[in-house]
Amino acid sequence: MIRKASFMTEKRKLRPQWWKCIIAFLLAFSLIPINIQAQTASVTLDRQQILLGEHVTLQLKIDNVSDEAQNVQTWFNVPDTGNHIEVLDRGKIDTIDLQNGQSAYIQRITITSFDSGHWAIPVIAPQMKNVSGDTISLPLNTVALQVLPVDVSQLKDFHPEKSILQVKYTDYTWLYISIGIIILALIIFLIIRWLKGRTGQISKRKEIMKGPPFEWAMQQITLLEKENLIEKGEGKLFFIRLDDICRIYFDERTQSHTLQSTSMEMIEDLRKYLIREKDRQALIKYTKLSTSVKFAKHLPAEEQGKEAINITKETITSIEKQVIELNKNNAH
Repeated sequence: MIRKASFMTEKRKLRPQWWKCIIAFLLAFSLIPINIQAQTASVTLDRQQILLGEHVTLQLKIDNVSDEAQNVQTWFNVPDTGNHIEVLDRGKIDTIDLQNGQSAYIQRITITSFDSGHWAIPVIAPQMKNVSGDTISLPLNTVALQVLPVDVSQLKDFHPEKSILQVKYTDYTWLYISIGIIILALIIFLIIRWLKGRTGQISKRKEIMKGPPFEWAMQQITLLEKENLIEKGEGKLFFIRLDDICRIYFDERTQSHTLQSTSMEMIEDLRKYLIREKDRQALIKYTKLSTSVKFAKHLPAEEQGKEAINITKETITSIEKQVIELNKNNAH
């Protein structure tokens, strides 16, 4: 009986020690860091409200990407124009290394809008390949931009208000009629002259253009480049001839009447054929340089001549592709 009582006493003493071991094990297990995190995609704006034409930064981000296990199949897709939103600049995709051995990818895009209202920004979610090799589309939040109109009510009057002055009335009815007749005759004269010039330019254009417009334009640009006019000090003649080649092609291929239009009118007429913003900006840069040279405001360097050649070739190529695509769509 004494031994049994002693054994029971020792058994009771051991029970708290087992509980202590179990509790210590659970605490140690809970302190082990768990690095398994799901990949997340997010879209954020640095401002939720802007005035018409103001710039705002759109941030695209993917978190918790493991280089060994997952990789990005397709990045976010934000169209150049959509739902009253226009993309002005696309930054490069940056990679950020996180402390847990994973990575994050970030891209910043500058956008604007010229229409007042509350617009949801069109963003297509990215896709990733998981450990099993399956391609999944990451869940994505939606963001909206509030575009406010410009308040002109606080603007000051350019001229202060003055009292009404009493003047002697004179009837100039016949003078106005005479001036109107003179202006009408002048307008008719200018229209007739323009039509004659237009007919002459069209006939001249048909005489000098042989073959398809695209092949003719590329051939003429190549021949002009070989003449090395800028190296000979004839930069003005170089840009005049290059501008004529481009306008003849634009007029023939798009029927935009670019032979008589100004540089800004030409750019506006060709906007629907230049889908990408960088193509439109390149054409604007070329027309500014060409205008400054032709009006003796700037002497071009050899590098600027080569850049002008490259811009015109790329512009003509882009327009040719778009015209072909539009013709196919119209045919269907």
